[in-house]
Amino acid sequence: MNELNIYLLKDMPPEVKAVTFAKCSRSPESFSDIARELTEEKSKEFHEKWVVGYGHSSVAEHAVLSIAMENVSILATKVIEDNRLVSFTEKSTRYQIFNRDKYYKPENILNDPEYKTIYEETQNYLFDTYEKLTNPMIEFFSNKITREDNMGEIQYKTILKSKACDEVRFLLTPATLTNMGMTINARNLEHVITKMLSHPLQEMQNIATSLKQIGEQETPTLLKYANPNTYISNTDKKLKLISEFVLTTPVEIDDNPVAIVDYDHDAEDKLITALLYKHSTLSYPQIKSQVKNISFEHKLKILNEALNERGNHDQPLRELEHIYYTFDILIDYGAFRDIQRHRMVTQTNQKLTPNIGYTIPKSIIEAGFEKEFRDCMEKAKEGYYKLYTKYPNEAEYVLPLAFKKRALMTWNLRELHHFISLRTGRLGHWSYRSVAQQCYRELEKIHPLLAKYIRVNLE
Repeated sequence: MNELNIYLLKDMPPEVKAVTFAKCSRSPESFSDIARELTEEKSKEFHEKWVVGYGHSSVAEHAVLSIAMENVSILATKVIEDNRLVSFTEKSTRYQIFNRDKYYKPENILNDPEYKTIYEETQNYLFDTYEKLTNPMIEFFSNKITREDNMGEIQYKTILKSKACDEVRFLLTPATLTNMGMTINARNLEHVITKMLSHPLQEMQNIATSLKQIGEQETPTLLKYANPNTYISNTDKKLKLISEFVLTTPVEIDDNPVAIVDYDHDAEDKLITALLYKHSTLSYPQIKSQVKNISFEHKLKILNEALNERGNHDQPLRELEHIYYTFDILIDYGAFRDIQRHRMVTQTNQKLTPNIGYTIPKSIIEAGFEKEFRDCMEKAKEGYYKLYTKYPNEAEYVLPLAFKKRALMTWNLRELHHFISLRTGRLGHWSYRSVAQQCYRELEKIHPLLAKYIRVNLE
């Protein structure tokens, strides 16, 4: 009798698990029987022949590693997290106060006395102010937020601390050392390592080297050929030179925070066509030509049927993924850290510079620390421009999270539902909430019929 049998593969190295799954395509045996016959040496030979030799890289996706990374810079986390199909958890700037003496120091700058002084003086000044303002900002919020009768002392202090940390985090720099956890399969880990080995910053190369050494302990064959890639590094340099030659900087700065720069103009008809497609034998063009002739009322009814019955935790149907919107977003680096983690988004990110301005929290002004805050921004700008003359790549490390940068993000409509719903939630940070709210408003302008189904908090 062929009974349903579902079980875990336990207590075996990741490379052996990968081979166990791979062999099922040509073996009639059960997974457990296949696994019993395998040794690490046999698994290594399999990967050498099929994954490395014949390029069957999908096999490597069955080898999964959970990697802990401590004392990497915030800037490095953004490079690492710019990868899909990976799970990350990062130390929070909301619930933890960061240590003044824990920031990344580039080796090339440390070996250059003049620039070492500029770098460390800038970082120390910013961290000193961060520490100086933390407790006063906690006190400031204690005068604004009343402790409710049913609220414990610990909970109340946690709320005050998180409110203060949300505001003073704008003074932290991308050099701030943090911790993050990453769960990733070997195929994607090879890609991450290759990208980082090809990165112009030494820290990224050092992290990649460590990732390869650690990863090879579990998946020695699958990561063996993760090496620097000249296509990645050379092409990036060439495009940078072309950009500097072709593009001129206008006098006025475009400070529009959120703009839809490209989108599906017939999104409603495309979505309805996709919704009806799997229930028909007609081709996509045939269905779409008929949908164009449906009345507005009938189209609205179809969309209602598709989206109205969602429960609180139900995701919209996958057919929404056929619709896309490209946003040009101007955002402070602190909020960018949170938004960038939405990996089901196609992202192109500009570097952080002091040229587009910075965000100053209203509470910092209300608490009477505007001068201290602006002095930090000026100190950081001064340090950045001095460092940039000799170390243009490393100069980014000294700019606080308050400074703004641009990001080009293309979402499909399904992911926009998730992003807007999550990032406009009332407990979210006000900086990224405002971006998510503006994304909704921009979408509503062009496609109000589709925007009405997105769960959004516009407070």
